[in-house]
Amino acid sequence: MNTVRLTFLLFITLLCCPVSAQSIFRTACGGNQPRLDSLLTETPLDTTDDRGRSLLHWAVACNRSGIVDFLIAKGIAVNSGDDEMVTPLQMSVRFNRTGLFDLLRVLPEYKGWQTQYGAVLLETAILRKNPDFVKKLIEAGTDIDVRNNRGSTPLEIAERIGASDIASWLLDQGADKQLVRSFYLKGPYLGQKPPGMIPELFAPNIISTEESEFGSVFNKDASEFYYAVDVNGKNEIRFSSLVQGKWSKPEVILSHEQYSYNDPFLSPDEQRLYFISRRPVTGTERMPFHDIWYVERTTQGWSEPINAGQNINSEASEFYISFTHEGTMYFSSSVQAPEDQRRTDLDIYYAKSVNGQFQKPVRLDDSVNTPAYEADVFVSPDESYIIFCGIREEGLGRGDLYISFRNEDGSWTRAVNMGDKINTKGYEYCPYVTSDGKYLFYTSQQDIYWVDARIIEEFRK
Repeated sequence: MNTVRLTFLLFITLLCCPVSAQSIFRTACGGNQPRLDSLLTETPLDTTDDRGRSLLHWAVACNRSGIVDFLIAKGIAVNSGDDEMVTPLQMSVRFNRTGLFDLLRVLPEYKGWQTQYGAVLLETAILRKNPDFVKKLIEAGTDIDVRNNRGSTPLEIAERIGASDIASWLLDQGADKQLVRSFYLKGPYLGQKPPGMIPELFAPNIISTEESEFGSVFNKDASEFYYAVDVNGKNEIRFSSLVQGKWSKPEVILSHEQYSYNDPFLSPDEQRLYFISRRPVTGTERMPFHDIWYVERTTQGWSEPINAGQNINSEASEFYISFTHEGTMYFSSSVQAPEDQRRTDLDIYYAKSVNGQFQKPVRLDDSVNTPAYEADVFVSPDESYIIFCGIREEGLGRGDLYISFRNEDGSWTRAVNMGDKINTKGYEYCPYVTSDGKYLFYTSQQDIYWVDARIIEEFRK
């Protein structure tokens, strides 16, 4: 999951959970064993947070070896997976906890870990571009050509993400180059078979890969595709185009060594690519909130980033952008939230464009907005409906997609959850409907999915 939304979800978790639940995970992370022991007299040992992560997950992530020993001695389940099936052993690789990895892997519950978990552990180490952990895993007996659940070998993953040092080492150790797949894409929508009414992974192993992808958009004739990728905590925007009938290999078009760029969306005339960033308008220090930015097309390519200005941006965060045919921008903002709730209380706004200038934003009414979290809004170009991410008590997961339709009088119907065809117990966000109205794209489980947009009509009824 990308870091912008992960930060919001973490704060929401702490605010929504009972105080005791907050305390016990914070205690494990802080390393306070006596207090943890006391809290466990009233809390089950195998309690989990809203992402399914146990106290052992937290202790490993926070590098608390004493707490790890304590929990194991108490009898905690050492190989339980969270909602994304990540085990404490995988957490030790994700956070480069070599000592804790060595402690966990010799436990009886992890016997044969090389076969059962080797593929996902190698994938994790390669994505973190950690050659030392890759070597450690291979030297400990993991098959150098093991395939993950996407059919990718370690060498294929390393080459795909540009981890050349790891790829070279794998080849030197005998990795089979013949097992690395090549993908040649022709035809509409990156040559993918159109989905039906059941969501499907979009462009697996090409766009939706082992990395964390989100926030996708095509241009009007579907010859350009933009999307964001979280690379170890920093977001960048990538691009693929249809050239002479073939899709180009995705390349990075917006990145920075210090600031993240994400949530790409094209302006109605497609001469601007909008996105969000904590890049400062002046100076070098990263801002504590996100602004909306854009780049302009030039004969030499895209311009330098330009801030969307004070009519749109505030001293709070502005997220995600979409447009009507007339150029009205829809986005989310926490500007009206109490200062201590600006990380969790975002609402949806729109700002009309008059003579190329955005007017004062207007907050949608309570049929859409609540005191909770509403963000990542997509508005249909004819302004007949919106789809957005909401985090609400009645939701199916950590974040669900909701939909609202515009009435003839200009008001909005009460937003409804898009149900379990779309939403899971995880986090669904970044909705987008293609300009031809055929497909709904969104992000789930750190991948991009698409589904036939006729599913929208089921909710209109």
